[in-house]
Parts: sequence; structure tokens; C-alpha cells
Amino acid sequence: MGNVYDEFEELLGAWRRQYAGRPQREIIRLLLLALEREEMVSIGYREDVILRRLKSMPIADDIREIIRHALIWVWKDEQMHAIYIRGAIFKLGSPRLRAIAFTRQVAGATGGWAASVRQHVPWREGPISRTIATALTWSGFALRQVPKDVMEHLDYRPFRDYCKFNVDAEETAWLCFKRLVELVTDPVKCDDFQRTQEDEDRHRRVFEILVAAIDEHDCLVATETADTLAQKIGAVGQVFLPRARRGTAGAYNPLGSGGPVRVLHGESSQDKIPLFHRLLDEAGLKERIEERARSLAKPVAELRIAIKPTFMLGYHHKDKSAITDPALVEELALFVRGLGCSDVAVVEARNIYDKFYKNRTVFDVARYFDISSPNFRLVDSSDEQIPHDYIRGLGLYEVGKTWKEADFRISFSKMRSHPVEMVYLTVGNLEGLGARCEEFLFVERQAHRETANMMLIDEFPPHFAIIDGYDLASDGLLGVMGCPHPKSPRRFYAGVDAISVDMVAARHMGVENPRNSQHLNAACHWFGDPSANIQVIGTDQPLESWRGPYHSEWSTLLSLMAYPVYQYASNRGAVFVPEMDPEAFPPISPEGWFLRARRRSLQALLGLRHKR
Repeated sequence: MGNVYDEFEELLGAWRRQYAGRPQREIIRLLLLALEREEMVSIGYREDVILRRLKSMPIADDIREIIRHALIWVWKDEQMHAIYIRGAIFKLGSPRLRAIAFTRQVAGATGGWAASVRQHVPWREGPISRTIATALTWSGFALRQVPKDVMEHLDYRPFRDYCKFNVDAEETAWLCFKRLVELVTDPVKCDDFQRTQEDEDRHRRVFEILVAAIDEHDCLVATETADTLAQKIGAVGQVFLPRARRGTAGAYNPLGSGGPVRVLHGESSQDKIPLFHRLLDEAGLKERIEERARSLAKPVAELRIAIKPTFMLGYHHKDKSAITDPALVEELALFVRGLGCSDVAVVEARNIYDKFYKNRTVFDVARYFDISSPNFRLVDSSDEQIPHDYIRGLGLYEVGKTWKEADFRISFSKMRSHPVEMVYLTVGNLEGLGARCEEFLFVERQAHRETANMMLIDEFPPHFAIIDGYDLASDGLLGVMGCPHPKSPRRFYAGVDAISVDMVAARHMGVENPRNSQHLNAACHWFGDPSANIQVIGTDQPLESWRGPYHSEWSTLLSLMAYPVYQYASNRGAVFVPEMDPEAFPPISPEGWFLRARRRSLQALLGLRHKR
């Protein structure tokens, strides 16, 4: 153990004595300390910083990729920890405590940026950033916020020294969460802190491996190879390895695998159904279902099939651009039934609209849009949530029973733009099959929405993905909610790997780098980036006249403001709603003139208000 660890151990001992008999006060102090520390390392470990440093090192590309991926996973873990701890503090209550938490988080982010600049950017490459970072660091030292033993590590030194320092840092985090486990009485929180403590221990082991593998000249030691390094890191956890080196551990999950993506283009509305059947045939849905049956040692007839379309953002017959075409849902169910599968479920989940409007169950909305058939059973996933102990991640504790127990899962999304995600396709389509989406939207959330979705599809992935981009596709600023003038791209997309399908569609929708979507970027971190292994079969041309959320300066500005405004100024989503069909979905309570005025003005601004 180093001096940093010893000093931290003394601090915890002093707090233990100071707050003897007052465990809640000690818990709050520990949480605030942990929040600042986790935010600091989540900034300091970020991908762009580590990649820049690794590129400067004289090591082979395969070694660089192994180290990069291992530290990406450490970074993603620390991000999860920071948001979980902030949510835990916010749920304790008072505005004063929330303000202190925000201050600590900002301090952690500032300190993390300054530390990362000093540790990874030489003076000759960033004199301005180094000057600012040095000023911040010495200010922190003068204010006794940066210990002397830490200061000596905050400079550009060999990568091995950086890793050695972080061995000590991860040990202190482990000690903090160990104490929280001892103090917390809530079994769920205790389990979460135990998980976090175990994460920190794994991070320590990764840094210890790197300390032993890299010499003082940033070179790989003579006794180490890519294979031996991967073997050691893989022993800590397979997720710390690039997908190609995980062996059979992730083979069951098609996400990130790449492969063919079928893209078919039609000429008219009459082509829709025949072209859709051709898509299913050419994309190999039949073969994929049969392959899945063999892997489960089940007859095809006994497979349980779950189809996840999207229709719960539908709000009016006048705008069907945000829902999967009901005729295509029926055709997909017929296709699967034709293979002999008798148990076909169409699964959807409620969203935040049911907080403000009546008749917003899955069955109500499906009835409104004529989504019903003897060829499938309809499932409201919100009504059948069951507990589940996720292997990775924090803040999600349940999953829809039908989706979990399905033998073969299909994500059938609509082609839609999104102000934050850029596009919202088959990966994003699976949000809400665990806990409700709004649990991961607002400031007290304990996981980012994309993290909760990755946790779900890591363990219950789709085995096939389809995008309906034929008629009435939603573009523009808020395509995910609806569109006043929807496009008819006449496109279908399908493939085994949902990430690959979304990446191809995103590129056609004008997104130069699909990883600008938070969901797709998170999916690439969790499952691997399939870009180099994607084969587009069929049409591979951009969509004409498609307007993304950044199609104009005004739309770009609104897109950049969308999430912070929604999070902090939407009255928890009450203001950002489309113009519901008043007969089908009346308000739960009277709107009031102020709320009504805000809703109407935003609907008019965003194109979600219909002309009478």
C-alpha cells in the first residue's frame, strides 16, 4: 500500500470515531466523498484521454487495443458508480444536500480533467491546457483539497507510474465502499455497494497487471506478449477484453458480431408487403430461428417468440410516424407462425404519457391503432416485471417476464430521428422492457438510460433486428415523438446484429459517425464495434431529403438544449407531450391555463400540434 491509501485509511478511522452512533451522518460523508472521487476518475479515465496516451507509446497495435479496451471498461464502471451514488444522495432528500452533491460532482469533474491533462499531456502538446490544469491543481493543493501525496503523481510520467498510482486510488475506493457495506442496512443498497466494491477490486487488479506489463520507457516488458496479457486481464473478467478475445463467453449474444445487413428498397406502397416477405427470406430469419432451436435442443414448434415493435409513443391517428406499421407486425407474426411457432408474443411497455393521460396501457394504445391478431398475443411488459439480479451494472433490478423467457427475440423498430441520440432504432427500441424509462431520465436517476438498456440486452439480447422505414418515417428534430410531414423512404433493414443494422441505417439517415448516438456508442463499448465486419447487401445509398435533428442551425440549437431542458425544466415530462387525441386519451387531471399554454406553445414549435 502507498501513502495515499494510508492517509485515506486514517481519514476513515477518524470519521468512524467522529460519527460513532450516528451512522447516517457517516454514510452521507462517505457518499459525498465517493461521488467526488468517482466523478474524478470517470473524467480522468475517459476514452479519448487514454487512447491519446496509448497512441504515443511504442507498443504494438494488438497490445494497445487490449489495454484500451480494459481501461474503457474501468471508465464505464466508474461512470456507472458516479451516477448511482449521485442518485442515492438525491434520494436522501434535502435541497441543501442536493446542492452539496452537485458541488462535489463539479469539483470531481474539474479535478479529473486537470489531473488527466497533467498526467497525459506534455507541455509541448498542450501548453494552454497544461497551464490551466496546473493552476487548478495548485489551487486545490492550497485549499487542502489535493493531498501532498497525490500532488507528486499529478504530472506527466511513464504510463507505468500512472497505473501504479491508480492501484492505490482503486484501493482507497474499495475501502470506502467496504465501509458503506458495513453501515448500510437496506439490503438492495448493501448489495449495490458490495458490487461496486468488487468492481473497484477488479480495477485494481487490471492496473496491477499493467504495472507489471509496461516498463519505465512505456514499452512492453520482454516476458509479456499480447496473448499472455489478454489471458491475465481475462482472468479478472472477460468484459475487460476486446470481443474478439473473449472466446465463447459472449458467443450467445449476437450484438456486436457484425455480418450481413439486408437493405431493400421499394417503389410504391403496393410493394410493401411482398418486399417485407422478401426481406425476411433474404435476411435469413427462418434459418436463424432454426439455428436457435438447435442450440436450445428444442423443436421449432416449442420456441417462445417475442417481437418488440414500437407504438406506445403513438398519440393520434393523424400522425402514425412514430409507430411500427401494424400491417407489418401482423405479417411478421404470420411468417413466424408459418414456421411452426405457436407461441408468438408482441411485447410493448408503457411510457411516461400514462402519468398525464388516461387509457395509456399497452392494450388501450394497441386497440386505438388496431394492433391485434389471432396470430399473436399482446403483452404489457410493465405489468409483468419480475426481479432479476443483473451480472453487470447498477440501478436496474427487474425485467419483463415474456422478454426474459423468450427463446427468440426480435426488435422491430420504426425509422426515427432523435434530438439526443441522432437516431432511435432497434437498440433504443428495447428501452423500458426492464424498469420504466422515466426512472433513468431525471436528475435522481441511478443509471443512465443507455446503461440500463445495455444491462437488459446484455443478458436478454435480440436475436434479430428489423427497421420499418417504408411509409411514414419520422425525421426532423423530434422524430422519435412524431412528425408533421413524415417521409416515405421505402426502405427495410434487417440483420442478426442489431448494432450493425442500426449503424447502416444511421449512416443512410445522414449520421456520419453512428457512434455519436449515445445508445450505439454504449452498445459498442459493451459488445464491440462491428463496423469493420458489416456487409451491406442491397441498397447502400443515403436517404434523399432526410432531415436529421441537426439539419439546420435552429434545429441543432434545439437538439443541444433538448436533454437538459427536458431533465430540469419539463415538469418531469409533463410539458413535453404531443397533442393527444382528446377522446381516446383525455387528461388525467385538468391541465390548468399555465401548463396548457406551455404545452400548446411547445407543440406548435416542435410540429406536434395538428391543424383543426
